[in-house]
Amino acid sequence: MRGRRFASKQDIERHIANGFGSGAGAGYVPWLRVQDVPSMGRSHKIQGVKIDRIHHLLSDLERAYLLVCEFSEEVVDIREQFPLLPVESTLAIAKAIGVRYPRYKTTAIPLVMTTDFLLTVKQPNGDFKSVARTIKYQQDLDGKDSVRTLEKLEIERRFWMSQDVDWSIVTEEFFTPDLIKNLGLLRRYAQLPRALMDSSLHYQFIEALEACKAYPWSTSECLRKVAARLSIPYADSRDIFFNLIWRKIIRIDLSNAPLHLKSALPAFEVIYLSDLTILSEKSS
Repeated sequence: MRGRRFASKQDIERHIANGFGSGAGAGYVPWLRVQDVPSMGRSHKIQGVKIDRIHHLLSDLERAYLLVCEFSEEVVDIREQFPLLPVESTLAIAKAIGVRYPRYKTTAIPLVMTTDFLLTVKQPNGDFKSVARTIKYQQDLDGKDSVRTLEKLEIERRFWMSQDVDWSIVTEEFFTPDLIKNLGLLRRYAQLPRALMDSSLHYQFIEALEACKAYPWSTSECLRKVAARLSIPYADSRDIFFNLIWRKIIRIDLSNAPLHLKSALPAFEVIYLSDLTILSEKSS
């Protein structure tokens, strides 16, 4: 799919009219798509597991943050490449603080600035709020070109402050490499076939897995033992294991060690076992 032109004010108005940068949930359309941005590194188009649409991510770090957002129980909507509109607002901020406003390449057209992620977050009291997050590598904030980067970030910060929206910068220091590697693995098992989503099966699975704690077996050996006990294929046992971790029913340390099937069964605790018991009784 071809990238879009941003060569005139009419181009910008047409993109707005066509719904870019608007909507919510599965209906949201990012202002920028991968094909709209000249490649300066790795970009990603990823089918969401929390939001049923393709996410457009312009760096590995944005992909990493998406995984964290999908894993979070608090995040209920994810809108990436969100436009700061109207442009007049960001232009006025730049003028007020004496910062040169960015323009589209080879044009005098003011750029529609974007924030990497606008999230809808559920608070402990049940209310929802929006939070804006900009994703930057630490070197971009400290390096030789950081002055210009920080100028543009100040425009962004003030824009969201005027909207009464919490805004902050996320760097690679926000998460460990092991966490991102593990979440990349686990999200593949976020959705199981209907036949494997039986709560009674999950309860029996956890009971069998708990029994493995007493033995010095690898994770794969434990899952084979569980599969044999429940008379299911090994692949189903593995899929259920990863799914229960993704859903946080089984909790392990994902930040400080990679999750390998050939490694020892990681220390874990079961969080929602009582809920599974109730569901199991209802389904029996």
